[in-house]
Amino acid sequence: MKKLGCLVIALLVAFLFGCQVPTDKTTENENGVNSPDIDKEVMSLNDAIDEKENGERNEEGAAGESGKESSKSPEAWKESVLSTVEPSVENGESKEKSKEKTKIAVTVYYRDSDNCLIPITRDIYKEEGIAKAALRCMVDNDSNRSAVQSLGLYPVLPEGTEILGMNIKDGIATVDFNSRILDYKDKTAENNIVAGVVYCLTEFSTIDGVKILVEGMEKEKLQYGADISGVLDRDNVLINSDKVNLQDKLKKADIYMFKYIKDKNEFIIPISMEYIGVPEEELPAQIIRMLAEKPANERIYSLIPSGVEVLGSRIEGNLLILDFNKEIKNYGGTAREEGILKQILYSMKQLKNIEKIRILIEGKKDHLPEGTDISGEMLLPVEINRQKDL
Repeated sequence: MKKLGCLVIALLVAFLFGCQVPTDKTTENENGVNSPDIDKEVMSLNDAIDEKENGERNEEGAAGESGKESSKSPEAWKESVLSTVEPSVENGESKEKSKEKTKIAVTVYYRDSDNCLIPITRDIYKEEGIAKAALRCMVDNDSNRSAVQSLGLYPVLPEGTEILGMNIKDGIATVDFNSRILDYKDKTAENNIVAGVVYCLTEFSTIDGVKILVEGMEKEKLQYGADISGVLDRDNVLINSDKVNLQDKLKKADIYMFKYIKDKNEFIIPISMEYIGVPEEELPAQIIRMLAEKPANERIYSLIPSGVEVLGSRIEGNLLILDFNKEIKNYGGTAREEGILKQILYSMKQLKNIEKIRILIEGKKDHLPEGTDISGEMLLPVEINRQKDL
């Protein structure tokens, strides 16, 4: 009896399975789905995704996905698989995400506790309107304060300042601020705001001059006398000076000096000097004379040895050749040697159409005392006081 019962059960199981298999095959044929082929395609796609994103395949995840997808309709399978694929960078939304992840170096201006403007090259996320983004780094807020606090620096633009709009045409950037940009308390702050905006924007190769608006309106003068009625540029705006507008009939040059902040951070900074009656071809020699003089501010210093002079200079294409007297070698120390070259290179960068410098000593190619070879051409620097951790 037991044998007969077992036989009946076995026949029943065989009958049920025999009915089920054709049903599955019919469903697959009606839907046009072939499970083994789908499994291979899913695994192949997952392999490609994993190889692209991780450099290797996640076996457990790929096996799990292929096992699930084999029972789905083609539409459901396609939707599910595509949802796991990161959109191509050709997709507009993905392009924006890609841009957000890309950083670009910009030079912005902060102030120290002595209200000296300090140029800092830092990385910010690349976005449309990068000049506006650079200015936003200079606005006084919690994020910007904390970013530069360890350097002993502070934002320049008053808290709540917003850039309402900016237009760049024919090399002139017209920038419109809200009224909060006027929330400052003294002349020094006013000068730093104007100089900081002008110098920050003219760091960009597409901007030669700046027109400042407030709430869409032009202003003649600010409350402490800064004249912003015209186009402001590096030829008529002074930086780290007791005034911001260049006096009529005078010219200016920016010399680059050093300053210690918080007794540990050394920065090179521009200081505007006015002059009159110096022909353009003699400007390199005039700049070096200014660099060799002792600054009036005891917290600012030059590494250029006293008595250094330029015996002659000439321009060949985009190359400036400077011929120094032998006093340029009157020092010791590798750090000082590097500092001297920095001062020369940054200070000569303001000369029009100059990209490279060659230094001669008494008319000959030479080495500096600590071994630096100056016989070749030196490119003018693009960045200044570079900070990578902001």
